[in-house]
Amino acid sequence: MKNFRSLLLLASIFCCGLATAFKNDPELDHECTSWMIMHDLTKNNTNILHKNRDAMSRKITVYLSPANSPRKWIASGNDGHTTMGMNASGLAVVMNSGERCINPPNVKGKKGTPAMLRTVIESCDTAAQGVAKLKQLVNAGDYSHGEKGSIFFLLDSKEGYVCEMTAKDFTFQKYTNGYAVRANSWQNQGMQRCSRSSVHGYLNSAARLCVAYSGLNAAIDKSGKITLLDSFELSRHFQMPEKSSEKRSVCFKNTNSSADLEIDRQYPGVLSTGYFTIGHPRHTLYVPVPVCAEKLHPAMSDLKWSAAAWQRFNKLGLAAPIPEKWLNFEKESVARYAEAKEKARKLLNQNKRAEAVKLLNTTAENIWKKAADILL
Repeated sequence: MKNFRSLLLLASIFCCGLATAFKNDPELDHECTSWMIMHDLTKNNTNILHKNRDAMSRKITVYLSPANSPRKWIASGNDGHTTMGMNASGLAVVMNSGERCINPPNVKGKKGTPAMLRTVIESCDTAAQGVAKLKQLVNAGDYSHGEKGSIFFLLDSKEGYVCEMTAKDFTFQKYTNGYAVRANSWQNQGMQRCSRSSVHGYLNSAARLCVAYSGLNAAIDKSGKITLLDSFELSRHFQMPEKSSEKRSVCFKNTNSSADLEIDRQYPGVLSTGYFTIGHPRHTLYVPVPVCAEKLHPAMSDLKWSAAAWQRFNKLGLAAPIPEKWLNFEKESVARYAEAKEKARKLLNQNKRAEAVKLLNTTAENIWKKAADILL
């Protein structure tokens, strides 16, 4: 009887702890799901870095680097923040939130993660250099991200890294083949001890990981490779299997944008391309933005594109089917831009860089105009 009472006491303490953890676990509205696909798995021998961004802001735009930037870059985000981007060296970077953790980076006045990302794409040419720059910022204490750590993806034409960090802990994992996926839980060796995540938070992250694994593997099973269109489709997945305890997929009500950053391994400074959605991925189109872009369609940066997407979302809701003509337009646009890239590659082989840049800009601008006619 004495042992039984002891077990009851321990059980009550354990359950009290769980109740406290769940009580303090708000709805997970500020998260992301990202994947990195190496060239051995892509159809056209490129490296691809994808991010679904989940955040409250609806003021989404695409940015080009300012004239005084140390390196030319393209990015998307809100209110001037770069949340996913790529520079003309062919270095792509995105960031996910990590877990509630020990050593949280909650000191105000330090660099937030968008500022850290911009520092990397403006000062680094390779993924390895980007890892070193992030570590330098963390070691210097110049890092702020509330109660959670961070998960950075860095990818160039040769290799990729996933960095997981708190204010005092920094780890990275290197990839040269296959793919890597993260939602918002630690996977690098040694980082689990830093977690103070709830069961609900961990399961939510694990469920989105499984959706991403399933989608990428389905593409591989189908054709042996993963295409941009496969990644686009996966980014819009919004349902969990029936009877799943987790209801949220990789795309949900607060997914405010997404991007596939495709790095060309031969001419990364000209042929690399960001495919961005401006607004909710299920209510807008992916459009190509060359890393060598010289200007943007005005609606991509003055919030009209984003506002139109959210107006459709408010009217039709998350589960509205994506119009077939949109999907056909995306497919045709990807094919049209890929054709232009191959013509540009031939021009680059002949040392005709200016002509290649002009061709890509003209092709992209024509696609933006037609997309705007559909969306605005």
